[in-house]
Amino acid sequence: MEITTDASIDRPASRTTVMAWRWALRLYAGYSALFILWNAWVSSVYPKWVEEASVAVWSPSAPLGTWLERVVLLPLLRYDVIWYIGIAQHGYGHRPGDTAFHPLYPFLTGVLGRLLGGEYLLAAWLVAQVCCVAMLALLYRLVTLDDDDATAQRTTLFLIGSPLGFAFLLPYTESLLLLSVVAALYAGRKGRWWLAGAAGGAAALTKQPGAVVLLPLLWELWQQHRSTVRATGIRTLIGPLAGLSLTPLALLGWIVYRATLGDVAFSWRDPGTLVSALLVTPSYADVWGETFSWPWVNFGYALDQLRERPYFYLLLNTMLMLIMLALTLATTVRARRSYAIYSLTLAAMNLSIVYPLWPYMGIVRRFTIIFPLFIQLARWGKSPVVLWLTLTCNAFLWTLIASMYVRNAFVP
Repeated sequence: MEITTDASIDRPASRTTVMAWRWALRLYAGYSALFILWNAWVSSVYPKWVEEASVAVWSPSAPLGTWLERVVLLPLLRYDVIWYIGIAQHGYGHRPGDTAFHPLYPFLTGVLGRLLGGEYLLAAWLVAQVCCVAMLALLYRLVTLDDDDATAQRTTLFLIGSPLGFAFLLPYTESLLLLSVVAALYAGRKGRWWLAGAAGGAAALTKQPGAVVLLPLLWELWQQHRSTVRATGIRTLIGPLAGLSLTPLALLGWIVYRATLGDVAFSWRDPGTLVSALLVTPSYADVWGETFSWPWVNFGYALDQLRERPYFYLLLNTMLMLIMLALTLATTVRARRSYAIYSLTLAAMNLSIVYPLWPYMGIVRRFTIIFPLFIQLARWGKSPVVLWLTLTCNAFLWTLIASMYVRNAFVP
């Protein structure tokens, strides 16, 4: 896979689109094949962790559909995947705590699953794969608004090859979430505010952090229209703001629906409960013990456990969190202002989700959504030393964590 080296910011948009899709498909095909083969091998070495492990990985056996399910899908049937499939199949309320999962991904999975005759795991996987390719192509386009094709290629390569980049290949929300976020920002930078608001609404309906995209969109709106506002007044912003209102309205609609299921706890006497109602549902806190608090609270739990009973999972997550936090902070100094707002807000939100039993569980996956981090890495990656050092470190961690995921030894 050869990375383009010529600068091409001024290339016609149609040609850039073709290049973006070609690169996205090649990148996806390569990493997806690698991920499937690696998971198949790991699950054959540790068969007790995979359902229907009696089906041999090699050589291919009949019926072909059973073998493909064993190789491609069953190594992924764990953790949140089970929740999404359950919601897609039965709707909300079939398990306590399922309203912690936002509705768009399970809705799409449910529609496709019914069309496929009840194959909900296959449907969840297909939705994620399509969104992954589209996300890579659109992120490429977004990067080329400011940089050349080589930087766009490195950005997407570093993203999907990052330690938790395989999350975009799982039946998880990450591909759909980042696709919606990137689509919203791309539309906003093009001045298409209704499309930006709709994409932001899709992000808010996919996962809690999706609503964060509203903040950089408002900044982009102000930057594009501030001179006009000073000349003609605030009326210029009525139309764009109406379009962007789709994002908070989507989140509000989900909260209202969740409230009809009895899963919102808010008190006017304690404004902090509003944050909890938006980010961590009461049932989620009851089932898993997660809450929303100041970032240093979770760090304190992590330090206590590292002193009293250190374990590899916590040590790895804490180390990767600190690295990605440092890279995020370094990125915000150089990034476009709207990207800096997005990055800092999302980083603060990630650090504020407190899980006393397993501090920083899922933290690396949450940081992977901070795409400006990978744009800056790609800019630094113009240096061959930085490029190969990044690829080598990512490959090692990607391989380690992916194998731990299949063995149920790492919650992404």
